[in-house]
Amino acid sequence: MEALFTDSVLGTLAILWLVVVLDFIWRWPSAYHPLTLLRLMASSMAKKVLPAKQDPAMQHYISGALGPVVIITPFAVLLGLLVYIAEYPLFFEAVLMLALVDFNHIRFQYKRVVAAVGKNKKVLTRETLTPIVYRDCEKLTDIGIAKAAIESLVLRFCYQYWGVLFWFLLAGPVTALVYRMLLTINWEWHWRKPGYLRFSQPVHNLTKAMRAIPAFIASLALILVTHPIKSFTAMINAKARDQSSLILAVIGGGHDIKLGGPAFYHGQKYRYPRVGGQRDVRYSDMIYCQRAITRASLLLATLSTLLLLALWESPRVPGLY
Repeated sequence: MEALFTDSVLGTLAILWLVVVLDFIWRWPSAYHPLTLLRLMASSMAKKVLPAKQDPAMQHYISGALGPVVIITPFAVLLGLLVYIAEYPLFFEAVLMLALVDFNHIRFQYKRVVAAVGKNKKVLTRETLTPIVYRDCEKLTDIGIAKAAIESLVLRFCYQYWGVLFWFLLAGPVTALVYRMLLTINWEWHWRKPGYLRFSQPVHNLTKAMRAIPAFIASLALILVTHPIKSFTAMINAKARDQSSLILAVIGGGHDIKLGGPAFYHGQKYRYPRVGGQRDVRYSDMIYCQRAITRASLLLATLSTLLLLALWESPRVPGLY
């Protein structure tokens, strides 16, 4: 038992599975979630430092770059100090990672959308969908609602769930905190918001760079747990080559459903290429995609476990430990 608290590999492995299991069975209330404070801080800061539209582009970029530094730095430094001085940081890091992952809230809201769609309650479905998507939901059809819910679940899984766990496994809790805070600020300062296009670019570009590797790994897991040939083919043939479109192409190809396409943001229509399979989304596809996400999460956790155990069992070179 002592090795569990003193050996970094075993401790990381214990935190990984503790977070994976608890995130399946327990949902942190949004009203008391620490990230709720971060969202309020990011929204309040944007209102104060967002330059006017007629201001120079460089002023937008500078404000958008300094804002995240001011918000993130104190939390990262404080967390680093707490981890450093803690005698047994295992429990502290586990609670922190559970808060940072926070994917059960997305699962819960997605299940509510599925239930509302099954009962054909369109108004309730749109209201339930709104908290987990950024697009306008008023004009969505039944197919559009199902597509938007699936897209949100898959992208959140790749960027939020696995992205946080990836950076924790690779670089520790401080890096995972920085990544999650960047992700949250990026969502709050969405580039589709009026006046946010240039202001949001610094945090958007940094977030995009940090989520690239975990998104790629999560996409591979989705390929393996759906239909490898169809998923890979859809990804290769996707007309759009951005991160989100490629992920949607993978899950769409694996279930032979069309994802992507036009979307409304703040009353303005944006035309995105359709990716994935050949047919429209059906109600049953929402359930199948949810199951695919569960299988992918277990696959990633299992592969991470095998890798950690391999590192733990590898011969230690004198002088390096």
